Amino acid sequence: MSGARVLVTGASLGIGRAIAFGFAAERARLALTYLETEAKAVAEQCRDLGAPAVTLHRLDLGDERSIRTCAGEVVSILGGLDILGDNAGVVWRRFLEQTSAEIDLQVRVNLLGTIKLTHLLLPHVRDAVIVIGSTASLHGTATLSAYGASQWGVRGWAKALAREQPDKRIVLVHPLVTATRMNDFRSLPPERVAEVVLMVARGELDLELGADVDVRDLVRAP
Repeated sequence: MSGARVLVTGASLGIGRAIAFGFAAERARLALTYLETEAKAVAEQCRDLGAPAVTLHRLDLGDERSIRTCAGEVVSILGGLDILGDNAGVVWRRFLEQTSAEIDLQVRVNLLGTIKLTHLLLPHVRDAVIVIGSTASLHGTATLSAYGASQWGVRGWAKALAREQPDKRIVLVHPLVTATRMNDFRSLPPERVAEVVLMVARGELDLELGADVDVRDLVRAP
């Protein structure tokens, strides 16, 4: 991964931050996005870990103008990407406790935002698109109906895209419940998910087009 140009969305917290640190240790050149939580400290640690270059980009996947601005900045600075890491997303819990706006936001960010950002960047991606999905898209999950719907959509889109673009490695990595802000920082350490993402990025797994990589198959839950 040394010198590879990598974009990680949602890199200021949780899984995205752990993925960023993993690529930094491999000496990749990084573009990191954030929304509400500033990522300056993450960028500094990535440099300390060995990343030769790190840039920060604010990205709101629910806002098309923000998506276009971020994509343009990344391409302008890096000249293209080797790996796109689609990680950012939002979640709310019980269906009847959500507002219509919260339901809309999950679909708009998790599904449409991911699709739109990838649509803009895919022509500039040389190697792989690694989509951080969810085991909620492999089976129904109680309390995650709207979020699950968005992730089932992401999974279907990525699988179709992998067949449309066979020259790119398009892979889905599905974490189980992970210790992030989405889950009150409880359960599987995000570093374990990042380990699997790096395995995919380095080509260590024999994967078909649009493969589902279930983190449960490769790491043990705590």
